[in-house]
Amino acid sequence: FPFAPVNQTEVEINWPSAGSGPATAIPLLPYQPISLTASLSCEVARRAAETPGETVLLSTIPLNPDPQAPVLPGLRISVADGTLLVNSYDRVIAEDPIPAAGRCDWTLSSNPTRTDLDRDGKQIGAVDGDVRPGVAGIFTEADDRAGMQVRMLADTRFHTSITPVKLSLAVLCLASLLGALAAIRTMDRTAAGHRRLRLVPARWWRPRLVDATIAAVLGLWAVVGPISIDDGYIAGIIRSRSSNGFSGNFYRWLNAPEAPFSYFYELYALWSTVSFSPLWMRLPSVLLGLLTWFILSRLLLPRLGTFTTARSVPWIAAAVFVGWWLPFNLGLRPEPWVAAGLIAVWCAVERGIATRRLLPLLVGLVLVGATVAVTPTGGIAAAPFLAALFPVLRLVRARTDAHRAPLVALVLAAPTSALLLMFADQTYASVSESTRVRRLIGGGLPWYQEYVRYAELLDPTSVQGALQARVPVLLALSGIVGLVWVLRHRNAAGIAVGPANRVVWSTGLSLVLMTFTPTKWTMHFGALAGVGAALLVLAVRAWSGAGIRSIAGSNDRTVRGTAAGIAVVTVVSSLALAGLHQYPYVSNYGITWSTLAPVLFGYPMSTIALAAGLLLAGGLVVWSAWRGAGGSRQVQLPGWIPTPAVLALVLVLATVALQLGSFTRSSVERRDTYTVAGQNVDALTGDSCGLADDLLVEPDPKAGLLAPVDGAATPPGAEGFVLLAGTAADFRPEAGVPLTLAGTQLPGWASTGSETPYEPVSLTSEWFRLTDAQQSGELPLVTTVSGDLGPRDGVVVEFGTSNGTEVTAVELGDQPGAPEPRDIRMDPAAVAPGTDVVRLVVTDGVKPQEIPLSVSEPRAPHLVPMNDLLPPGTTAITDWPVAFLFPCITLAALPPGTAELPTWRITPPTYDEDSGDITYAPQTGGPFVAPRLLVREARVSVYLRNDLLRDVAGLRRWVPITELGRPAVEVQSTVKPGWEHTGRVTVPGLDPV
Repeated sequence: FPFAPVNQTEVEINWPSAGSGPATAIPLLPYQPISLTASLSCEVARRAAETPGETVLLSTIPLNPDPQAPVLPGLRISVADGTLLVNSYDRVIAEDPIPAAGRCDWTLSSNPTRTDLDRDGKQIGAVDGDVRPGVAGIFTEADDRAGMQVRMLADTRFHTSITPVKLSLAVLCLASLLGALAAIRTMDRTAAGHRRLRLVPARWWRPRLVDATIAAVLGLWAVVGPISIDDGYIAGIIRSRSSNGFSGNFYRWLNAPEAPFSYFYELYALWSTVSFSPLWMRLPSVLLGLLTWFILSRLLLPRLGTFTTARSVPWIAAAVFVGWWLPFNLGLRPEPWVAAGLIAVWCAVERGIATRRLLPLLVGLVLVGATVAVTPTGGIAAAPFLAALFPVLRLVRARTDAHRAPLVALVLAAPTSALLLMFADQTYASVSESTRVRRLIGGGLPWYQEYVRYAELLDPTSVQGALQARVPVLLALSGIVGLVWVLRHRNAAGIAVGPANRVVWSTGLSLVLMTFTPTKWTMHFGALAGVGAALLVLAVRAWSGAGIRSIAGSNDRTVRGTAAGIAVVTVVSSLALAGLHQYPYVSNYGITWSTLAPVLFGYPMSTIALAAGLLLAGGLVVWSAWRGAGGSRQVQLPGWIPTPAVLALVLVLATVALQLGSFTRSSVERRDTYTVAGQNVDALTGDSCGLADDLLVEPDPKAGLLAPVDGAATPPGAEGFVLLAGTAADFRPEAGVPLTLAGTQLPGWASTGSETPYEPVSLTSEWFRLTDAQQSGELPLVTTVSGDLGPRDGVVVEFGTSNGTEVTAVELGDQPGAPEPRDIRMDPAAVAPGTDVVRLVVTDGVKPQEIPLSVSEPRAPHLVPMNDLLPPGTTAITDWPVAFLFPCITLAALPPGTAELPTWRITPPTYDEDSGDITYAPQTGGPFVAPRLLVREARVSVYLRNDLLRDVAGLRRWVPITELGRPAVEVQSTVKPGWEHTGRVTVPGLDPV
């Protein structure tokens, strides 16, 4: 199936054309064409040689790109000193003297194996290897383009679709599998020794109060809960599906297909055709949560023993289930799919063992393959088969009615049926190339660095090590160890030892199999939510009073067992409480204990819990020993002593209450500004554009400049500073980084240093009058700085009154983003109430290695709604951390072989802005490297409604470096076999020539 033929889109680009000019935009993706042919006449070169210096005849990279744009090696054909110079991919191809007279033509041909230059059929120079140029466009300094031609074939190897032949093969494979499974079902019915058991309990369909509680919690969490760290990243993949024609990695890896782990993206893409609001896109994870709960409560729990008939067990299961599901499994990440797949496989294996039938086992293998096809973490779905390996092998050996060869073939066919999902529209060749690109660029870790996952879990500075994520994982780890010991006893408190062992081993082996996943994120623990919840139910039973008594066998052992359990839960609790209750990005605003670990009366709760728990456990041991030393044979455990099970459940319930309570409270308290809950409620009641509805932008920063008191003119600066009047001509290179905002120069002052080395220079500005809106707290005071603001530097804002009776000095703290221009904001009404004038005192320590400091005049920003500047439907690139929150923005397209050139880029907050740069970096395979080369970025300040001091998002206008034309493009479809390779996709700086 992976080698079956597919339809591939082919894109041929020709220059010049009617729409092209001296600068023509051709932003390729991947950056290099499959082949390129350029021809030019000697007459063109002779005309260029008449101009002194070097004249560029053809370049595939802009001649004067933005200095902050990435570097991409391209093609450059130029004339200098009567010689034609040809360079491609930073390699000299040829240098050929221009003939003085006569008609002649040069032809450059470049493909994955060789690049050469011919003149009238005679080779002038050649370079073996892959030195195809990167292409952002065609640029020339020639006045007349007659006599020059460029033809290139874009690399569209990933833009494939299924053919009728491949579809027919898929139908045949699926029909054959279903036929074989039907035959096995018939054999199972007539096989000796098979058992008839209900698949689900009687009245399984009848909803219970605990089911309604689970549905209510998951529903509430879908409305108020946080975004996950990768929701934006996956949102880009899903939303670009329509322009891509396949599920490609929109943010890096050269938009390589997500195949073979892509079919759940395809399902999400279909789902998103209704709406892309976060609430709607979260609904599949809620439904998967309900499905997982159904399997857990109806199919798995009854297999664990007689203790599950107690009325408290479903509620215990519900508590540990939501305790595991809430921190990990809301949103677009694949863990909910894997959690449902893993628990379904466990039940299929268990049913096969219980009924002695082969069909459930084969269905389980099909589910294993389907789960693996979701994500590499899906490999843990094989854990139940490994955990039940010996019972399964005994079952298979006992089925003498099944011929071995056909059975082996079916055992192989069942999981490999996932190839139909993995290679539905991709081929062996395309997937192998995309895998090579991923490995080359990196982003994963080898198996022997699995410890990184657990280090992240215990890192208090990482959002992956949040309090709520630690609780279920640490309890499960301790539960595995404890249950392995407990389940040695055949009479373990009503626990069915066989199924319980398979739950424990399935969970443990899942953790082992995670070692081989390429990434080491703690979010992967969400895949254990179903089976892990069953494990915690067993652990709670084993840690209960009845469980400890049945296993210990004597009262003194019960006391010691209780003490040991309390000590374990204490350590888990203290480690969990040492973490922050934190979440990604906007979800962290207003959350309890998101910036400080939980405290009680000023003391860390982790320390209090550790001290209290160990004191209690140690006291029990001492008390038991004391009673035993006195001859007492019946050491009864005091009734007021909590069991480890109670302490564990209290920890889980407190964590769940903290999550639900914090987000509900924050949603109410911050209802006048942006919250995820507010966006979801708006989506229910009408149209919502997400975060954009609550953002304000400052398109013209000069419009808000404060007026000098009494109309006084701006002074010419002070010694060591130069006056900036707000024009490009006023700025001098020695004054550091230009004070540019929204594409305009701001007036202010720039340090030029002191004549004496290391001697600070300072400036005191005139007084400016605060606006009424600033005095009332409706608008902040904003000043923009550029350059370095180090320990020897400072910007002090002095507030005063018109009558000069008082002065309040406030030093401004720097913001991330140095040395580029960045806003520093403050609320005058909060820091200096009653004042109405302001001035700046600027000091520059002038260290040689520092970039000189520049400071703008203060201003009261003139703000307009973001939706006015970027109306719904505006095309933009939304960087991956924020992409989930802007459903009304049309994502810039990645059509076959190229990338769109949008007008806007929406970025994360300044403190996290670098995270979005992977999309524009050649070394990470950023899909928008070529478009970025064609523009200059103009930063526009962004403010959050009713929280104007918060840095919540960034906005960049992409201004073309020059007027850009369009080439002639021809698109056609061709059929390619699944094994055909056409060179490779090259990653600059990583792939050898």
